[in-house]
Amino acid sequence: MNEITLSNTLDVAQIQRLLDTKLTGIGNRIIYKPVVDSTNSFAMQLARTGSEEGVVVLTDSQTAGKGRQGRHWVDMAGKNVLSSTVLRPVFPPYQLVMIASLAVVQTIADICGVEATIKWPNDILIGERKVTGILIETSHDHTGQLVAILGIGVNVNGRLRASATDKQTLQAKPELTETAITLEEACGHVVSREAFIASLLYQIETRYLALQQEVRESTAQSHGPISRLIREQWRRHLSTLGRTVTVHQGAKLLSGVAEDVNEQGELLLRDLSGTGITITWGDVN
Repeated sequence: MNEITLSNTLDVAQIQRLLDTKLTGIGNRIIYKPVVDSTNSFAMQLARTGSEEGVVVLTDSQTAGKGRQGRHWVDMAGKNVLSSTVLRPVFPPYQLVMIASLAVVQTIADICGVEATIKWPNDILIGERKVTGILIETSHDHTGQLVAILGIGVNVNGRLRASATDKQTLQAKPELTETAITLEEACGHVVSREAFIASLLYQIETRYLALQQEVRESTAQSHGPISRLIREQWRRHLSTLGRTVTVHQGAKLLSGVAEDVNEQGELLLRDLSGTGITITWGDVN
């Protein structure tokens, strides 16, 4: 239990001692900011000016954290894992979504012994409640090279139902206690954020470097075995498939059975008339 950090401040030295990576977070590639507007925004600024690959931005609290489709990320200061990693993938961003989702699911299993699932395309659920959000933003650096910022926010410690007395949290997102969960609530004890981060970076890097190598060495146009394995593992963890769902695309609503996903990770929906629809974006309920 001495690996558990009870402080609300991340112990970066402990993270580095626990790291088993070759690229992400090593040496001076962890940048810790106690408070930042957005780890993704900060990491993107670094990437555009030539930051090396594998830099990880960590914080205890975001004042303007970002979620998917421009939403605000609500966090409890010093309780969550809030990270953004600078990557330069040679493969399409949708595969990075798969890698990140699988890495979170595996880390939750390893650290907490709890089974998590993926709600298409990349929300991580325990039961029916959200524990992790993933936001990937892409741009180009000063040389014109593609950069991707992999942002991951995990509800780690604290009890959201108990925090219902926190007026600021409730005003920001009153339904939080019904739709979200923390790892502490799921596994019944405080979780080391440092151990979680070290494990998460390892899980991301293992898949990322394997896919980078496959793409660089491949002469074929089709997906290689590592790409296919990642997609199939991601598909197996999707909780969305086989369900009747509603997809919200702004003001537009689409309903039907989520039958499968294609090679690009797009959702294949069969609507009530029997027509097949390919969903490239949206919120699924």
